[in-house]
Amino acid sequence: MSAPDAVRWRRSAVPLLVGGLLGFIGGYFAAGGGRPTPVVPSTAVPAEGGDRIASLSQALERDRDNPALWTALGNAYYDRENWEKAIEAYENARRRLAKDPNLLSDLGAAYRNAGQLRRAIVCFEKARENGPDHWQSLLNLTLVHAYDLGEADKAQRYFDELKRRYPEVPQLDRLQEKISGLRAAA
Repeated sequence: MSAPDAVRWRRSAVPLLVGGLLGFIGGYFAAGGGRPTPVVPSTAVPAEGGDRIASLSQALERDRDNPALWTALGNAYYDRENWEKAIEAYENARRRLAKDPNLLSDLGAAYRNAGQLRRAIVCFEKARENGPDHWQSLLNLTLVHAYDLGEADKAQRYFDELKRRYPEVPQLDRLQEKISGLRAAA
């Protein structure tokens, strides 16, 4: 990808990602809270006509080493809340694209939804390691520690970094309230 193409891609992808996050957080808080779903931001492939899973599976029969197809299949299963199949597809993509922070974050979100929290944390931490500016994995780490594990100190550490580096993320005050509530209950 040439430098101008990369800039155009970033200009088109960043607003889409921020919009997706705004919608996620706004919907969560509008619904009154609960366990928020992880952010799965960047590798979503829009649905096309016909059965998406069947068409992706057929494409993979011809091109087993294509990480984009594996990721799209993972996204299709994720959208259907089939966490195990999503994990399987994302793991296949990861074997071919091991350091992609977006893929690692998607895989972590699937592990989180499957109740495999420690594996989710490992994926989110690897995503941050491979993409230090990957705010989605930082947000997901905050959510896992606050909502799933009730670990106020770890959640606060991730939250503080999130707020310092990405103050534009909406509803941070509500997330802080959750963490403060955990501390008060301890």
